Amino acid sequence: MVLSTGLFAQQNYQDVVYLKNGSVIRGMIIEQIPNQSIKIETMDKSIFVYKLEEVEKMTKEEKKSKAKYVAEPVETGYQAIIELGYGFKTGDYGLDVLKLNIINGYRINNHFAVGIGTGIRHYTEEGESATFIPIFADFRGYLPMNKIAPYVALGVGYSFSASNNFSGVGVIVNPSVGVGFKMQNNRVLHVGLGYEMQKAELSYDYYYNNYNYYYSSTETIGAISLNVGITF
Repeated sequence: MVLSTGLFAQQNYQDVVYLKNGSVIRGMIIEQIPNQSIKIETMDKSIFVYKLEEVEKMTKEEKKSKAKYVAEPVETGYQAIIELGYGFKTGDYGLDVLKLNIINGYRINNHFAVGIGTGIRHYTEEGESATFIPIFADFRGYLPMNKIAPYVALGVGYSFSASNNFSGVGVIVNPSVGVGFKMQNNRVLHVGLGYEMQKAELSYDYYYNNYNYYYSSTETIGAISLNVGITF
């Protein structure tokens, strides 16, 4: 009876590690090296290792009833995002666009990340095409849940033209929303919907009545895009 009572008590308590960066990790400490590090295994069998200098305190706490959604612990530090998308034109000057984003970022905590991105924008319209190279800052906010993480993102930057028919390209703004699905090895597959606004100066020459004419105008190219990517 004593053994059963002790086992029941252990099953109703869990190790809780409070980190100095504000993160809280719940699970079972499976290894502890004095004055060096601890290793903790969470309920989903993920294993995290922390130096003791990162730890504010360690406790044993009673397990609460399982909520519908439980935030998963997230390692702070470097994260990379590779994202593909296709945009459908909107407005008078919209163009369909095939897009690639490569983002190098830093995960601040469970809820925020910042990064710097680049990639390719290939616009097409009735046989005509143009290619831009964007450079942008990327800001992301997350709502961590059990196995899924809704997010909002905002990319703001500037594009450079790789096509002759666009003499100048300007500011690019790309807000988006979506949801991430946690996979193995802490990778996250995410799917999102976004709107991209790109300022561009369109210029071309044409021949009329034995004269050559030059025309240019700055327009806003808009597209609603479906994006699929992976974070690792």
